[in-house]
Amino acid sequence: GHRLAVHDATADLRFLVLPARPEGTGGWSAEQLATLVTRDAMIGTAVCEVG
Repeated sequence: GHRLAVHDATADLRFLVLPARPEGTGGWSAEQLATLVTRDAMIGTAVCEVG
């Protein structure tokens, strides 16, 4: 499962969301993985999926 945590960012506190690597992409290059990353995955409201 996934865990969702909601935090309030301020000028002094920022959060970084690192999208989880989808299963089956272990040998992919950074360029190939980058094609899977969406805006929603970067803000933590979706997961990266192999299309």
